[in-house]
Amino acid sequence: MRLILLAGAILMVSLAVAQVEPRGENPAIRVNTLLGPTGLITVPTSTPTRFDRFQLSTSLGKDVRTVSLNWGIFDSVEVGGTFVDREGARNKVIATAKVLLLPQNFDWLEVAFGTIDPFDAIDNTVYGIASVNIRVPSEAPEDVVGLRLHIGYGTGIFRDKVIGGGEVFLTRNFSLVGEYNGVDTNGALRYVYDDNLRLQLGIQAKVIYFSTTYGLSF
Repeated sequence: MRLILLAGAILMVSLAVAQVEPRGENPAIRVNTLLGPTGLITVPTSTPTRFDRFQLSTSLGKDVRTVSLNWGIFDSVEVGGTFVDREGARNKVIATAKVLLLPQNFDWLEVAFGTIDPFDAIDNTVYGIASVNIRVPSEAPEDVVGLRLHIGYGTGIFRDKVIGGGEVFLTRNFSLVGEYNGVDTNGALRYVYDDNLRLQLGIQAKVIYFSTTYGLSF
């Protein structure tokens, strides 16, 4: 409860001072995962937080409650921190980072590498992920379904396995998200309230999962 109240207070302050993120891109592609990095539900995508902007997120998942904050320190670099409140375990603060190596040079492909918990507070993880835009969401007409696919490989929490997933953009406001994280197959419905606020509800590890992500620009 304290975690939720703290996150709510931060969010209310942020709403008062934040600026709207730039238009021209579907904001649904920038949502914090359960452990922090921008991505699907637990699987990161190649897309980082926008340069000089922040993404604040609160997440509720299987035996885990988290508050994460990502910062786009360069055009292709995201760093962040996540407070992890776990059932039956000591609470931890972990670091995350992501570097976009191939930033859509062909307007359809991105490749990124990243780390979750590099200091091994819970489980040191490194990953590589490639993302493909079948149809760029910002350019797709309202009546055309957009699609992004992701595939990669991860250690640590991803169990040294192939990971990946996809995003199906139904409209400007709604998208479906699915993933495989090396252990579980998860799915969710993602809702974009405006160019800042994103909400996500679905199933993670066979348990209902909910998150909010808010884009900040000061």
